[in-house]
Amino acid sequence: MPVKKLLSVLLALLLVILSVPALASDLAPLPMNDLSFGPKPKDENYLSKTEYVDESITVKIHEGRYADTDYVCAHVKISHPSQLRTTPASVYQSPNAAFVARASEANFKGRLVANKVNAVVAINGDFYTKTDMVKVVLRQGKQIRNISTGASDLLVIDMNGDFSYLPLCGKEEYQAYYEANQQNMYQVFCFGPVLVENGQSVIDENYQNNSVGSHKSAQRSAIAQLGPLEYMLVTCNSNQVKNNKGMTIQEFAALCEQLGKDLSENGCTLAYNLDGGNSATLVFKDKNAKSGKLSYVKYNCPEIERFLGDIIYFATLVN
Repeated sequence: MPVKKLLSVLLALLLVILSVPALASDLAPLPMNDLSFGPKPKDENYLSKTEYVDESITVKIHEGRYADTDYVCAHVKISHPSQLRTTPASVYQSPNAAFVARASEANFKGRLVANKVNAVVAINGDFYTKTDMVKVVLRQGKQIRNISTGASDLLVIDMNGDFSYLPLCGKEEYQAYYEANQQNMYQVFCFGPVLVENGQSVIDENYQNNSVGSHKSAQRSAIAQLGPLEYMLVTCNSNQVKNNKGMTIQEFAALCEQLGKDLSENGCTLAYNLDGGNSATLVFKDKNAKSGKLSYVKYNCPEIERFLGDIIYFATLVN
């Protein structure tokens, strides 16, 4: 290749390299074995009431209507699995809070907890303090409880931030899985069921589960993985809100399937049902009508706000 042409090619490559921003991998990850917080997200990175962007995380809020019901969806992309985090609501009261095995009355509003832990965006967890319902709990790599009855699908999030599940997993089966895989287990949730797998709803019209009110039109919430370090949070309104009927579990699974396909070529690799009813909570920042300052708000059904036992949230790595 002539020297002049070679220099032109090298110059073009240099311009491309210089145009790429610093890689988010240069940022320090968060601890994955404790309840420490990430940096406080900068207000200027909330580009609007529906979008947050910085070097380590992007969040885009989508709103729509399905089955005569309004829904809110947050599309989240992160740079490191440590940015997907959980915390007990009791952290709002005490910065030294810890997950406890027993039931607790230390429950608080999701937006207050999100503010305390510097969440960029957050959703309710499985209300793990309800030991009658949530019988398996592992958070931030620490096993909290295993009294599984085999009545629930268990969502397992590994240290890479990837989702898998254990269907209708009993106590002995889960304990065996835990002993074989504990070094790679980051979070385990026990509510369910799994709604979507490999892009397709796995909830048919005959599905029955009284614990989640299968055929009841209700307010619901879910978390899904779309791809490596790419996620979706979904909530829908309830029939307590005017012009909304709420969704059955079949309708909600179909919504998650469709939203996954709208946001990703292959749809959801896995979508998992979280605690619903008035617990369904999606938190993001918006301008306060009076002060004009940004503050955490319950984005879905703001007029209905239940105290929560725990939240799932996404943090920034940018100081």
